[in-house]
Amino acid sequence: MPYDGEKASRLGHVETARNEAVKAALQRWTITSARPNGRDDIAELCSPLEDLPLVGKLDDVDFSITVDGSDTEVDTTRDHPTVKVGYLRVAGSVVRLDVFRSLSRVKHIDPREVRKSHSEYAFDVALPGSQLTRPGMSGVETWRIELDDFLHSSRFDSNTEMTLADGLLALHGTRGKPATAIGLRVCPGCGQKAGSSLALTAGKQGGSCPSCNAHLYLADVLRTHEEYNVEGSNFTPLGRVMTVAERLMSVCYLNFFADTAPEVLRHTLFITDGPLALFGPLAPLKRRFEEHLGNLSNWCANQDLVAPLIVGIEKSGAFVEHAELIKDLILPGHVMRLTNAYINRISGRPENNEYGVDEFYGRRFIYRTRTGDPLVITVIPRAGLSPYDGRSPEAEGWEAYPTLRLICEVLDSLRTRMYRHAVVPIALAHSAAALPLGVGRSVLTMMAQQNIPGLKPHLQAVQPPTYFKR
Repeated sequence: MPYDGEKASRLGHVETARNEAVKAALQRWTITSARPNGRDDIAELCSPLEDLPLVGKLDDVDFSITVDGSDTEVDTTRDHPTVKVGYLRVAGSVVRLDVFRSLSRVKHIDPREVRKSHSEYAFDVALPGSQLTRPGMSGVETWRIELDDFLHSSRFDSNTEMTLADGLLALHGTRGKPATAIGLRVCPGCGQKAGSSLALTAGKQGGSCPSCNAHLYLADVLRTHEEYNVEGSNFTPLGRVMTVAERLMSVCYLNFFADTAPEVLRHTLFITDGPLALFGPLAPLKRRFEEHLGNLSNWCANQDLVAPLIVGIEKSGAFVEHAELIKDLILPGHVMRLTNAYINRISGRPENNEYGVDEFYGRRFIYRTRTGDPLVITVIPRAGLSPYDGRSPEAEGWEAYPTLRLICEVLDSLRTRMYRHAVVPIALAHSAAALPLGVGRSVLTMMAQQNIPGLKPHLQAVQPPTYFKR
């Protein structure tokens, strides 16, 4: 690790490049996700859309609701590079699909019509990084209370009073009956684990640990405080917050429509940017999503409605890279199911590994659109079934995903060449949620300097915009 300003020798790499042990190691390795030699291994996992069961009608799906988020962490000043602030922006974008379908049939598109076809809503938050505290609190305590305030103050839509905290309670309840309190596994104050002799619960107003009397927050359910770093970057827990905020925003939309206008569920595709999965400390919530969405699907069936059309779409990552490598082995308009054995082979996992059991509440597929582009999507299974249920043949079968065909048909009509692997609703949601690099990052740094007491403003590469000048 060099000192600040210290530079390596221009020839420092030469000995490493000449080292025979290094060369031998590189030559021993193979790429697990490389393109297969033949088409047969891929063909047996694929099916044309027409052979899959169809639930619902393409023409009935008139809207899409897409949720996307963006996060960044900035150093406050050059004098205090370890003092950091995290910024988070989450946006929901509603697109009228019937308008987009009509625009595809005209020769010249009026951009005003495109703009009128969608609306968006976003909320922002700043979260404390290392060495930032409320008076009388530690860093992790500050993180917990700030995150709790964020959940209680962030409404998923400007026209409702439902917050992300309400969405979290709804997730832990049943259809129409949100939970009043949620159990915690460990007390963040004393570290005692919940058990038969120690009940740890937090409601909308929090709770209290019977062992140490520490205040418990509803946000403690997310367990992001377990990854809080008092001396360095907190980009990891910030990313967890972004992920769960996106998922809770979708839950809020689903429950709001189920409560107020159930028929809207039949007409709407709900899109999440990224896979339908939760990782790290958030992973235990995966089972709650499975049960909650399954419960909602059963309720829809009792109302003679199609189960909610929910899909996650990935723009990057190992599976997107692999889909690009094998796309010409998948015929246009065909879906490829990714079995447990295939996933383990292309990812270098052991043969008996049970992929996704603890993280995914939807299952990955590769769909090659009719225009030839591959999309890596995640679709929820029918109620009562876990998408990655070990080696269950049922979880790997086509019949377990009744909404798969209709979702793919809708996505076919929403492709855009603006970016690789892009669909229109995600491109619009990303535009609403994105935090720009460069000048935008400098502005957020300046905002921290102007508002946090004790920091000396330092105009690094850019001058502050006029709205910061007093």
